[in-house]
Amino acid sequence: MGAPAQLQLPSDPTDAARSYLEPSSAGQVKPPSLGSGRAARRGNPPETPPGPRAVLEGGGTPCRPPPGTHTVRWGSMWVTALLLLLALLLLVLLLGRRGASRLEPAGRAVLITGCDSGFGHLLALRLHRLGFTVFAGCLCPGGAGARRLQREAAAGAGRLRVLRLDVTCGRDVQAAKELVLSHLPERGRIVFMSSIIAYFALGNGIYSMTKAAIEKFCDALRLEMKKFGVQVSIIQPGNYARSTKIQPPVSAEEIWNELSEEEKAVYNKEYVQERANFFNNILSEGSPNGNEVVDAMVDALMSPAPKARYMVARLKEKALVIVCALFPTAVMDFFLSYALSKVKLT
Repeated sequence: MGAPAQLQLPSDPTDAARSYLEPSSAGQVKPPSLGSGRAARRGNPPETPPGPRAVLEGGGTPCRPPPGTHTVRWGSMWVTALLLLLALLLLVLLLGRRGASRLEPAGRAVLITGCDSGFGHLLALRLHRLGFTVFAGCLCPGGAGARRLQREAAAGAGRLRVLRLDVTCGRDVQAAKELVLSHLPERGRIVFMSSIIAYFALGNGIYSMTKAAIEKFCDALRLEMKKFGVQVSIIQPGNYARSTKIQPPVSAEEIWNELSEEEKAVYNKEYVQERANFFNNILSEGSPNGNEVVDAMVDALMSPAPKARYMVARLKEKALVIVCALFPTAVMDFFLSYALSKVKLT
């Protein structure tokens, strides 16, 4: 017999750690191959057995984890923890809304703009009957809307005062400010009327633009007013044209007669007729129950924990907003372009 072979240990201790632990057919773990360290030093990497691997810290060669161990994915743990935290926060907010009592209207005053008609008119009556002191700003204090408001509020429990308020007139705004400063507290709430049209345009670009501007203005104002204890909410109604009667139906002939000669050269009568039919159809489909929107405004004023946004719309209108927010712009443009006009102008 020859001389017994001598065991040569690798000079680098990490060579042994880089060796593979291969389970034998009997379920036992085989010791690392003595030649694996020498092969690595010669520049030939050891053969990699199949199966799952774990990577050693420091970028070492992967090795098979011992039986019964599991690989921990830290990314998925962070996502799970974040979702649990958000769920806990939502639960706390919901419990807070249920536990606290609504604000009492006694001794409180509200300034409302646009009370000649529409949601402003309905809100002024509702708050007056609840017991608030209401300063109802009207564009025409002597007009039919203001007079009707005063008649309807005569039997209410609160107090209602009609004042001239054109929000585009600086003199009216300053006079209204001086009038209500003695009645309104330094800390209160501000509620703005927006619309779901802030998310997309159905051929009414100017109206959509003003509502989108209100949304972003309120987002900035809400964060700023938190420092002073003032809460800001936005109401986003859907189509309530039949309730507010803010826009009466209009004929294609009326629209055509108001166009300039230059505009008539661009838009033909067929196109104008199609647009008139489209918008008149939207007006006729509007909800007649404006009190749904008033309920949201009252909650924004009286709830112990008012929402930042109240979307009061039908299911299909909410779905349209979701599509606009989540889908690429090209998808929304495709559907809106198809819905708006099928008449070619060129």
